[in-house]
Amino acid sequence: MTAPDGATGAAHPRTRRGIRRDPASPTRLRASLRASLRALPAVGGWLAASAAATAAGLWALSLAGAGLTGQAVRSMTLQEVEQALATASAAPAVPPAAADGPYAATGGFSYAEGSVTAACDAGRALLLSWTPAPGHGVEEVERGPAPAASVVFESDDRTTTVTVTCPSGAPAAEARSAAEHDD
Repeated sequence: MTAPDGATGAAHPRTRRGIRRDPASPTRLRASLRASLRALPAVGGWLAASAAATAAGLWALSLAGAGLTGQAVRSMTLQEVEQALATASAAPAVPPAAADGPYAATGGFSYAEGSVTAACDAGRALLLSWTPAPGHGVEEVERGPAPAASVVFESDDRTTTVTVTCPSGAPAAEARSAAEHDD
């Protein structure tokens, strides 16, 4: 068969404006569409399984989180924080239990400015720990072991020195306060 342009060979369907169409394209399109439709349930199943696994994991974490802390976590209001701080600084301090170790004697001392735990060994004082009260800081520490060990707690208007000695083989503490003066 001879084409109108003089070429010979297989006939091509005529289209407008001289553009030729591939006669197999509708078939290819249908085959591609069928393959996509066959994959759609697999993709949908995978997405559903992923969503279910994520939901189950989040649910398990929420249960574990409540079980780990033993209570629900709730933020405190400003009033609750202020009340807790006021109660904590006004509460009487409990002396710490005797420390394990090679020390002959230990003792705890608590003041409005902070608390100190000390030990005595062979007549020498040693500060084991010191904790400033709210609104106070630690300015200086002479930990020991020495005939006298001390810690200085300071606030905006006062400085308190707690000195620990071992006069009878057990710790004894003395606190001296002084008002801060702006220089």
